[in-house]
Amino acid sequence: MIVELLETKKIVSNFDKTVLESPYKVEYISAKANIPLPTLYRKIRENKFTIDEILLILEIIQPEQYQFEMLSQNIKIAEEQFRNGEFIAEEDFVFDVDTILANRK
Repeated sequence: MIVELLETKKIVSNFDKTVLESPYKVEYISAKANIPLPTLYRKIRENKFTIDEILLILEIIQPEQYQFEMLSQNIKIAEEQFRNGEFIAEEDFVFDVDTILANRK
């Protein structure tokens, strides 16, 4: 756990550079992240981002890597759940598509 925290600290301490060196303009990041432009510039200047803000901005500026990491994490979770017997048997998972579509209306 300490190793993960140290790695997180390193990422956070350099995140202002990550934002400024991204191929996207700060104005674009601000609009996509729904963070007011003056607030984003202040956060960059002070290098004060929450973990949720970092994740949101990384999803914008590194979409392929973000999707890969999220998929990898979900696969690890699924593998762990499978090893622990936390899964649904196929016969219990069968569903009626017509019923699902009818419920959407």
